[in-house]
Amino acid sequence: MVMMLDVIIRQAEDDQLPIVHRIMREAFEEYQDILNPPSGALREEVDDIRKKIGSGGGAILVWRKGEPIGSAQYYFRDDYMYIGRVSVLAHVRGTGIGKKLMNYLEQIAQDHQVCVTRIEVRKSLPNNISYYQKIGYKILEEHEYPQKTDGWYVMEKEL
Repeated sequence: MVMMLDVIIRQAEDDQLPIVHRIMREAFEEYQDILNPPSGALREEVDDIRKKIGSGGGAILVWRKGEPIGSAQYYFRDDYMYIGRVSVLAHVRGTGIGKKLMNYLEQIAQDHQVCVTRIEVRKSLPNNISYYQKIGYKILEEHEYPQKTDGWYVMEKEL
């Protein structure tokens, strides 16, 4: 658990996965009519999260004044830790919550002797791409959806 000013970041317990799910859905809702194809986050259910993180991963929650305001999921692959569904509620964006959340996740990787983290970011969300570049992520791979309506970058950070 990490406490920063009035923010607490901690691992989500299994009974808190519905909160992780709710935060993710609220945060990704703004992309519902923007992304083509739509984000898979809007189709995921709590059991989908449980399956993704069940074999060596986890989820985190960010709390401020007793209210959940952010979440993310992670799991380990070969020689890196994958970070996904990074979600910060709209009314607290721009306050440094995302950076604190990412720092916390990167520390989890280091605690597991993993020196690389990866994320995936839609090409049609240039502000998100720029954000991750500012905190040290570099584009590793570029992919395109079969419909050729969008694509995504795999971005990586060496810790």
